[in-house]
Amino acid sequence: MTRRVRLVGDGVENPANARALMDAAAMFGAACAFRDTRGLLAAWDAERGGELDLIDTNSLIDQQWPIVAVENTLGASIVFGATLPGTQASIVVGGERLGIRADLLRAAARTVSIPMFGRGVNTLNVAAAAAVALYYLMAGRGLAPRLARRPEERRPALLLSRPKDHVEAGSAIRSAAAFGWRTVGLDDSSRVWYGVNRGVTAEGRAAARSHRNLIRVLPMTTGSKLAFRRIVVAGARIDGPPIHRVNLAGRDTLLVIPDEGEAGMPSFNSLGGSVERARIDLSVPTLHYRYRLVATIVMAEAARQTGLRPAGQPRLPGRRGLTYESTLSTVATGGAEEVDPAVLKAY
Repeated sequence: MTRRVRLVGDGVENPANARALMDAAAMFGAACAFRDTRGLLAAWDAERGGELDLIDTNSLIDQQWPIVAVENTLGASIVFGATLPGTQASIVVGGERLGIRADLLRAAARTVSIPMFGRGVNTLNVAAAAAVALYYLMAGRGLAPRLARRPEERRPALLLSRPKDHVEAGSAIRSAAAFGWRTVGLDDSSRVWYGVNRGVTAEGRAAARSHRNLIRVLPMTTGSKLAFRRIVVAGARIDGPPIHRVNLAGRDTLLVIPDEGEAGMPSFNSLGGSVERARIDLSVPTLHYRYRLVATIVMAEAARQTGLRPAGQPRLPGRRGLTYESTLSTVATGGAEEVDPAVLKAY
């Protein structure tokens, strides 16, 4: 079935986020427009960002294009099992500070939420959230979330491999914190995170922060041999089965998300264990993708497979004896960094 979708940013203020939303839409062959209620056009630079497509309220509230609002509100359906209300729809995401305005929430045919597991970061970057919503809604697979009594014990370890942009790296770390990871490995071979100048450091950390939920970033190299039984390498250009058919869960699993922009990626065989590959199916396979968008989709699918607690079930107490957040912390070398995500929320 052919689906026509337009992605709409409501009240987006930051031109960089607007440009990233346009890139998210392009990944899925969707149109992208903005309802400008926060001065986006006045701040827009057409030479750097391209043409800005604006849409007014009357055109947006159109019964021929039912609205699917992406917002963590009471009564929203979980995006993992959601589908579009018809063959065409407007998927609406809200601005950085205030989200989707009330008039569009009232007009929405459907509201979906992306479950958050972090204790301090409870939202994704707006473009990353849009990419997740587009992936699950447009695929129409109806992949329901799994239920688990102790989902934190099924979460794989995570390695972000060679991101080439500090903002993309920081935003991916923010996504990791939002989906519940407390530790993330980072192969910084491209030198975008450690040992960079003060301005780059400030921008990168701003993409990854929250004052209540520290996330520990461990320097690693993709050539390290690690103590994992399984290595799963996931991305948009990976030669492997669709990601929803590959098991991503398990404490004995290392989930590796490479930046696929470079020519020729490492084999990852040196990491140890059996290496499996998983592919995100996108509509425009030749496009150069933003790292944060692909990485967040991979993390969302890992979170879906790891599972949600049944409704009303409190967090269970930890088991007796030693437990480990991630094998990464026992094998990584060098100085780890605890990132205080309030700065990450800016991404």
